[in-house]
Amino acid sequence: EESPFPPHLVQAQLRRIEDNVYPMEYVDLYRDSETSKVSTKKSKKLPISEFPLSKSATSEQKEGVVVIYERPDKDLVPFNTYYASLDPLHTGKTTASRSLCSIFIYKNPVEVTKEKEDGTYETYFEGDKLVAEWTGRLDDIEAVHERCELLLELYQAWCLIEFNGSFHTYMTGKRKTHYLVPSNQMIFNKELTASYSPNHPYGWKNTGTVFKTKILPYGIEYLTEELDSDILPNGNKIVKRWGIERVQGSRMLLKEMQQYHDGINVDRLVAYCALIAFAKIQQSNRAIIKKREHKSNTQENRDIYKHKPQPFSNRSSSMSRPARSPFKNYG
Repeated sequence: EESPFPPHLVQAQLRRIEDNVYPMEYVDLYRDSETSKVSTKKSKKLPISEFPLSKSATSEQKEGVVVIYERPDKDLVPFNTYYASLDPLHTGKTTASRSLCSIFIYKNPVEVTKEKEDGTYETYFEGDKLVAEWTGRLDDIEAVHERCELLLELYQAWCLIEFNGSFHTYMTGKRKTHYLVPSNQMIFNKELTASYSPNHPYGWKNTGTVFKTKILPYGIEYLTEELDSDILPNGNKIVKRWGIERVQGSRMLLKEMQQYHDGINVDRLVAYCALIAFAKIQQSNRAIIKKREHKSNTQENRDIYKHKPQPFSNRSSSMSRPARSPFKNYG
């Protein structure tokens, strides 16, 4: 069965990832004992690199690692800047299931007013994009929940969850349900009205054809949006950048797109498509986020990343690029 995702765009994006176009870092998350704030440290772990995951995979091979493409911007409004989507787990250690927990963090478009060297200001748009993710599984389900909690807290992200696990119960016990999107905020709520109850105030249920007919199209359309193009003298248009470039370094998400068909277990794809569907509807009802950037913090922002080669690349490790947003001039 042929995948509905555009094969030429997916393959081109995979090549960009192999060419180390996107800066990224692998991190472990922890709560600082003194400040109680979420912090990060470099990790030697690697993302899961096979799909579908083999039944013989060990606990270490299933764990994966948190991948950050862009660190959180502390100067922007919490919950309005970052959204998240989570496909959770039912249980921890198991030998019968190859399902994984998958969570993505998404950054909304931002209008930036930046001070230049001569003291004047310029305004431009930073396009939306995926900025962080984790896909994996731990033997302790509480540890799975904690990792997701820490990632949400790091970005102050408002999270949409698929209601098939106990993450909402965990967050209720932590008194952190303000991180969870209420069910009445979801675009496809009318399709599922009868299935909701006061005991299920958060999340959506992936039942029937809801994913395929209501959510999947958003994930496909997001890839084929034109971000930048030129008009030739003869009137023909050349598209220079497609929306798929906002899926920055998520190699295995792209692999799921290539292999998707009815009946296959696609944890990353479910989380991603639900995230894009939710973000698009929210953006139509909210004002654009604005940020003012002065010269004093420009260099600090420029030095956020130290680019490192990716473990999936078969290219030379000497390849590099400046750590900048490819959507800086996107309007």
